[in-house]
Amino acid sequence: MALDSVPAEPRELVGEVEEYAVGVKVGLPLLLRWGLQAVKELCETFCGTLYLLCDFKLADIPPVVAEELKLIGELGFDGAIVHLFQGGIKSVSTGGSRPELFGLVAMTHPESKLLDAHFKELMREALEAGLEGLVIPATKPEIVKAARKAAPDATLLAPGVGAQGPLPGSALEAGADFEIVGRLIVASSDPRSVARAVRDAQRARVYSAREMH
Repeated sequence: MALDSVPAEPRELVGEVEEYAVGVKVGLPLLLRWGLQAVKELCETFCGTLYLLCDFKLADIPPVVAEELKLIGELGFDGAIVHLFQGGIKSVSTGGSRPELFGLVAMTHPESKLLDAHFKELMREALEAGLEGLVIPATKPEIVKAARKAAPDATLLAPGVGAQGPLPGSALEAGADFEIVGRLIVASSDPRSVARAVRDAQRARVYSAREMH
């Protein structure tokens, strides 16, 4: 579940849906609205029960990204999303202790044409750096399929499900390992029920696809 613009206290919200999630992605809007202490408390509360993924838009020179990752790890995050277009990610990924890294190789929104045009190069950058996974858009199933083919062993995370159009389970069917669902759940008046419905829809679609094959 993506926690970006979170109207409710983050720990309370996550507690409501914890049963139906495997992890939470914490974005900059949450940090800026609720503060660093809230992020620390979120990590402390759900450490070991949910996968904690940091999405603070890391895209700087290697020494700065390395320091950011060190601090992110100290907060208690299991993984972090990193941008790749700035180069130098290999020196960061092999430079000592760090959270697991997920390289952004394409984005969900239709205006990300410049980034998407370099999908193959960014894929190569991520694979050569030995990153644990990739972030690929659920809104673009052809990219999900291409990423799965090029990186059969990487963990693929697919944001954009729900509010941006794709139905729950569609990115899983295309080859993603996990879908990141944000506003569909977070903006709901009953996030627990919506999270359960998303989980059920994902299972139904995946099981149906398996039976067809």
